[in-house]
Amino acid sequence: MAGEIQQLAGFDGLRRAKEWLDASTRVAHAWTIEDEPLRELLEFEWPHGGKGFSFDLGGKMRGGAFQDNSFVAEVKNYRRESDLPDHFKSFLAKCYVAYKAKPARCNHMMWISWAPFQARKWDQHTSPDNVREAVIHYREVIFGVSDEDEARKAIDESTVFEAAQRLWLITLCEKQERLVVSNEHLDELVKFMRAAERVA
Repeated sequence: MAGEIQQLAGFDGLRRAKEWLDASTRVAHAWTIEDEPLRELLEFEWPHGGKGFSFDLGGKMRGGAFQDNSFVAEVKNYRRESDLPDHFKSFLAKCYVAYKAKPARCNHMMWISWAPFQARKWDQHTSPDNVREAVIHYREVIFGVSDEDEARKAIDESTVFEAAQRLWLITLCEKQERLVVSNEHLDELVKFMRAAERVA
């Protein structure tokens, strides 16, 4: 029963995160891991893991510096910190692997949750040092080695830096989810933006 409840919460979080991103008006197209066949764009392989991993959401952005940029996102519908630090470490390692393999899919890599975690280290969460430590932690599936020193030598520092620069930390709450453009106004805005894109 606990597993089923957790799965339902995950689906609910995925739906809500997508709705919030859509309502931001900065996302032109978004799809989830549930959407065939676009789910393939969210799937990646651990270099030495024997099986792959996927992000929950992905798509294409619009407007200004974000125009036509790609994004992938991990969604965690948690009410408290719980084991979010472990999930975030896994997310950072995935971002390193995904960016190195398919940089065109990873202009932006978003962590979307409803609970902050390790608040005293919040400013360090998206640092290159944090990405590097996550990669070292997952060294066996990334580099196929168990020795930490070997993993440090194998790290591509430019990928660490580029992945860190593309990370977003988004923490939502139920009230914040409602503080967006209404569906009626969103429809009108999207029509206007699409017309402007055609003219440009």
